[in-house]
Amino acid sequence: MDISALWTQAVHVFSVKLKPGTPEFGLVFYLPLVYWVVAGFYELLDWLRLPMTEKYKLNRREPGRGNTITHGQVVIRVLLQQLIQTALTLVFLVLDADMCTRCADVGKTTLHRVSRFILGMFVMDTWQYWIHRTMHTSPFLYKHLHSVHHSLMIPYASGALYNSILEGLLLDSLGGVVTHYAAGLDCQTALCLYIFATIKTVVDHSNYRGPFNPLHGLLPNCAAYHDIHHDVRGIKMNFSQPFFTHWDWLLDTFLDPAGMHVTVKEQAMQQQDARKAAAESQLKVTESKKSR
Repeated sequence: MDISALWTQAVHVFSVKLKPGTPEFGLVFYLPLVYWVVAGFYELLDWLRLPMTEKYKLNRREPGRGNTITHGQVVIRVLLQQLIQTALTLVFLVLDADMCTRCADVGKTTLHRVSRFILGMFVMDTWQYWIHRTMHTSPFLYKHLHSVHHSLMIPYASGALYNSILEGLLLDSLGGVVTHYAAGLDCQTALCLYIFATIKTVVDHSNYRGPFNPLHGLLPNCAAYHDIHHDVRGIKMNFSQPFFTHWDWLLDTFLDPAGMHVTVKEQAMQQQDARKAAAESQLKVTESKKSR
């Protein structure tokens, strides 16, 4: 394709295909929007720290190390990552004029689209498992790329895409491209899958369980499962993301998170004890003032 043809295709993409309501528009703009809406919800919960939500937080029995980066650093890096991903999506829409029509769903049943969606989940999981595992087994790649993400020893929602730029390209951007073509997705199905994957990635880093994380029990790969991977004691385990855990099972990198977090009941009791202690302390202060 020569420069003139590329320019013509670029004009067509920006003037025709990138209109609200088209799958191309969704691929470019919906994913960052969904990311920040979902992450913003959990940021609000973390800021409010209400007793009714705090008891559903995932707190490790052994807390381990804290984070070594600021929230501002995380937000800036994620925004940069999303800007690059948006630019790459535009590039692929220009380079592959048939990207959204090659596997169009015209005449195809809902069952066919659902089967492609599920196939896409397995393709994405396979790609991310092997890239993720390689990032850990190679000291060079871990030191220069993946260690950025593990600056978040205690993950939170808005840090789900906090990665080095190159890792983001390999794991997320290229992973999305591979999933699109390998699973034979039309753009509407791809958009649904990528939105679901985005939500899943954010909630898996939110450190909340149900009911404030409704996906927590839906699939075996969940916030508790991934939180163990961010702990130094489980850093060589639980590489699977974002949907299933079969690769970890098959290759002996599975670590069951059961029993590693304080339960909801235990946290409720801790809150009750804390309120009781605060009330007793206040009573002592009041009695001390009266006795003067």
